[in-house]
Amino acid sequence: MTMQPKRGALVAALILCGFSAPALADGNLLAVGGMLRASNSAVYEKLIELAGGADQARIAIMPTASGSLSSSKRFQGELQALGVPAEHISIVGIDNQNYQTSMNDPAAVKPLTEATAVWFVGGDQARIARALYNADGSESLTLKAVRQVFAKGGVVAGSSAGASILGATMPTAYGVVMDTLDFGVAQQADQRGTALLKGAGLFKAGIIDQHFDQIEETSSGRAARMASYLVGQQPAKGFGLDTNTAIWVKPDGQLEVLGEGYLTVMDASQASKDFGVYGTRLQNVRLAMLGHGDRYDLNSGKVQPAEGKAAITAGNEYLVGNQLLTDLSAVSAMSRAVLYGLADNTATRQVGLMTRYNPANGYHYGYRFEFSETEGFSAHSRFQDSLTNYTVSGVRLDITPVDAALRDPARSSPQDAIASRWPEAVRAVTFRGLMTSDANNRFEPKRALTRFELANALQMTLAAEPALDKLPKLADVPADHPLREQIEVVLSNGWLQADGRFEGERPVTRQDWALACKALVEGFAKTSLVQRAELKDVQGLDPAVAEAAALTVGAGWLSAEQGRFEPERAVTREEVAYSLARLLGLAKPS
Repeated sequence: MTMQPKRGALVAALILCGFSAPALADGNLLAVGGMLRASNSAVYEKLIELAGGADQARIAIMPTASGSLSSSKRFQGELQALGVPAEHISIVGIDNQNYQTSMNDPAAVKPLTEATAVWFVGGDQARIARALYNADGSESLTLKAVRQVFAKGGVVAGSSAGASILGATMPTAYGVVMDTLDFGVAQQADQRGTALLKGAGLFKAGIIDQHFDQIEETSSGRAARMASYLVGQQPAKGFGLDTNTAIWVKPDGQLEVLGEGYLTVMDASQASKDFGVYGTRLQNVRLAMLGHGDRYDLNSGKVQPAEGKAAITAGNEYLVGNQLLTDLSAVSAMSRAVLYGLADNTATRQVGLMTRYNPANGYHYGYRFEFSETEGFSAHSRFQDSLTNYTVSGVRLDITPVDAALRDPARSSPQDAIASRWPEAVRAVTFRGLMTSDANNRFEPKRALTRFELANALQMTLAAEPALDKLPKLADVPADHPLREQIEVVLSNGWLQADGRFEGERPVTRQDWALACKALVEGFAKTSLVQRAELKDVQGLDPAVAEAAALTVGAGWLSAEQGRFEPERAVTREEVAYSLARLLGLAKPS
């Protein structure tokens, strides 16, 4: 039987349409997706080669992203083991503690001025950015020195955060899995929903993201956040790196993949996005996945499979059909969807889910991902060292919010939402599981909120960690209670108060809500409330509660007619739903 290649498989150079980036400058870039292992000789050897060879290399390690020098010292030792003399490797004295005084200090910057290579270690890329730009937005002496290494033909490289910083725009470390779909693109680095910050500006073809296959060997899902934040960017193109995998960006604008994982090139230039009550809806995001040895032309958008890779022909796929992938946040789940659900499969469509769960009553919701072959779809593969390495392009990705039954969530919104003063606020917070309905799908907007319900809403919104030195001892919340951990977070952080007993079924009073609302606004929006209201009836309250009441009323989050706060009055469920929706930007101040 004569085999017919899959659509586009005979095209040697495959095109992922989108923005055409100009060729880069004189130097080289080497970006690693995190968790670089000492055994990855392809990446280490390329870094040393681009730095001038083991004898000539002068490598400056920037520790700024990390909270300690351990990763810098480990990398230093690995370079020495590969033949780079110890005296040729410097750990630059600009860290996350002293950057304000050292980033413009000629003595601290000197190792960079003498370097043929700069290596940014992993951690938090926002820490690096703070050392690259002065308070007025101008470039620090540190960034100028890094640029000089690049301009003189050296190599600027980094892993994880050190990879993302290379771009003109970079995503923050915070905001993984579904946060960007649920809460949108954040305005600040430490808010839920990934923010986009200013990077070093050496890589101009798009945004570099990392840990695409796994984060600390437990989860991933960063392809979802990239698809969301790319829409509206110029260029609207992202380069997502798996761990222990690198891209070598050459001076002529050619990009080559090195290492064991994949590079995901995502193009949202023709995509549409809607963010609202039911989260994020995305259509027509295009992507390609490149493995070791594959090349990508930043000027033309062409994908060139590595030598020895053959087209996967129709009728010769390894797998016949696929099934629903129930957890696309799992390790390497996105790769499984594209490589095994489409590329080496007779199927032309792969569907998967990303979901979130509320422990209060088992409510869950999420997003449906559909990967499909476009007209220009093409797949190549090569079997090497007992593994198959793929090249895939021409994949379309659509993301749609769904309820627990995988339907349009509007069909299962609370049946009594219309009875609320703020029906859209109720729908927005219940879809995201920040508050939930009862077994009959009733929200009961006018009912008083209980302390159990408030503790649950606080932690579902803030996703915080407990203060371990302030964990409460509660006689009425057993260790196996479904909300025990959430209550510990809420109480240990001081968002609610309890004295030996939590009294979870007790209605939330306005004094409870003032303390909690202050925590919500300051914790979610990352801003401090400063405007105070003069209140007549808060004398005798706990000082922290009285302060919270004055601030939340002063900022317009709570009301107090004629200066009376009414601290013992119960708070309704719709009042809290409205405040949560305001935090999300889905409700305007009343």
